[in-house]
This record gives sequence, C-alpha cells and structure tokens, in this order.
Amino acid sequence: MIQITELSFLESKKLLYTFQKLEKSYGADWYDCEEEDASYIWIIENIDNPLGFLSYKVFLHPNQRDFIYIVKIYVREAHRGENPILIDNRRVSKILFREINKKDVDLLTLESADEKLDKYYKKLGFQYNADISREIASIIGINEQVMYRAKINRKVQT
Repeated sequence: MIQITELSFLESKKLLYTFQKLEKSYGADWYDCEEEDASYIWIIENIDNPLGFLSYKVFLHPNQRDFIYIVKIYVREAHRGENPILIDNRRVSKILFREINKKDVDLLTLESADEKLDKYYKKLGFQYNADISREIASIIGINEQVMYRAKINRKVQT
C-alpha cells in the first residue's frame, strides 16, 4: 500500500538514508538533498521502500506573497524515465507535484537540472523568465536559473 506523508528534515533522516542505499548512490550527486530547514513530502510503499520525495521551503516575497521553492525532487530509478513503474496509473513525480500543489501559495519555483527536465517541467506548466528568475534566486539565496509556475488552483495533469 502506498502512503504519502509529510515530514520534517529530522523525521526524514532514516528515509533519506534508506533511499540512498536503495539507489546505491553514495556520491554528492543527490546527497545535497539534506536541507535542515526544508519540509519533505514522501511517497513510500513501506518504511523500507521509499519511492520518491520532494523537499521544499516556503519563502515570503517582498510583495508579501508566499511562494514555495522546491529544493529537490528525487524518484527511484525504476519509477522514472521513459517506461517508469506507475502508481495508480501516475508517475511518482506527478503525485509529488499534486501534493505540493495543495499548499496555499501563489507561486511554485524550482531549479531544473538539465534540458530534458526543463521540457518535462514545461509540460507541467513551469516557465522561465530571466528577470523573475533573478528576483526569486536572490530571495532564495542561490545563483541558479529558477523556473516558476503561477498557481491557479488547478490539478497537475496526469
């Protein structure tokens, strides 16, 4: 049975370790997901089988609008790619986006790791604008390009 749960960083430590072990990924390529001040949304089959997670932080924009910065999204290898294992006929990543979309904020933001992910995020309604990217990056405290999606109380397409 699949469970979706939201946990703090400290509550996520065991799941992060288990996820890393299952992915056989001990390098820095994904380990930078440890954000002590982030919240985590997990999709788990059981405590020993986390399928994916999304970590995020809520920021206050100078115009007094909260926005969410999606720090990291990681999905187990078998559940991503061209022919992923689906959960209830949905990709794990889309389930994670559906959950974060339930938060009461006007804007979702994230960094894209590469062009292939850019295309995927654009299909989910994210876009890039240099001016908005610089503004959001300065609030978050990063130097990366940031994609954003205005939240219009809509469901993420499956």
